[in-house]
Amino acid sequence: MSGTVFVRAAALVLGVCASCAARAGDPLPRFTEEREAAALHFVRKHCPDLTPLLEELKRTARPSYELQIRETFHVSELLAEIQDDDPKRYELELKLWTAENKALVLVARHTTAKEDERKAVEEQLQALAKELVALEVRSLEHRAEILQSELTHAKNDLTKFRDNLDSNAKQRYEALLERTKKKKP
Repeated sequence: MSGTVFVRAAALVLGVCASCAARAGDPLPRFTEEREAAALHFVRKHCPDLTPLLEELKRTARPSYELQIRETFHVSELLAEIQDDDPKRYELELKLWTAENKALVLVARHTTAKEDERKAVEEQLQALAKELVALEVRSLEHRAEILQSELTHAKNDLTKFRDNLDSNAKQRYEALLERTKKKKP
C-alpha cells in the first residue's frame, strides 16, 4: 500500500467527518493561526496518528483542513470547559474523541489496504467499535448519576419548601410590602 494513497484516503475521510461535525452542533470558531496551533497541539498530544493526515489535508484540500482544525479546536475548548467541573466526564469525552479519531484513521487505512491487510484492520475496527460502545455506556451512566443527584437535590428543596409554606408565604409577603414602601415618595 502506498503511504500517499493511504494519507489521501484518510484526508478524504477526515474532510467528510469535519463537514458533518460542522453541521451537527454549535457554530465553529473561525480559523486562525493561533487556533490552528492549539488544535494541532491537541491532536499531537491525544491522537498523533491524525497528524500526517491533517498535513496531507492541509496540502491537498485547504478548506477541509481548516474545517477539521476548527472542529478540533472547538472540541478541545469544550473539553477544557468541563475539565475542572467534571473530571470524570472530561476523561470519558476525551477517550471517546480519541477512539473516534483512531477509528477514522482505520477506516481510511481499510479503504487502501491490500486484501491480506484488511482482516487485521477490520479486527482493529471491531475492537474500537466495542471500545466506543463501552465508553458511550460509561458516559451515559455518568450522566444518569449526575441527573439523579440533581433530582435528589431538587426533591429535597421541594420538601423543605413545602414544609415551610406558611413561613415562605410570610417572607414573600413582607418582601412585596417592602417593595411598595420603597416606591412611595
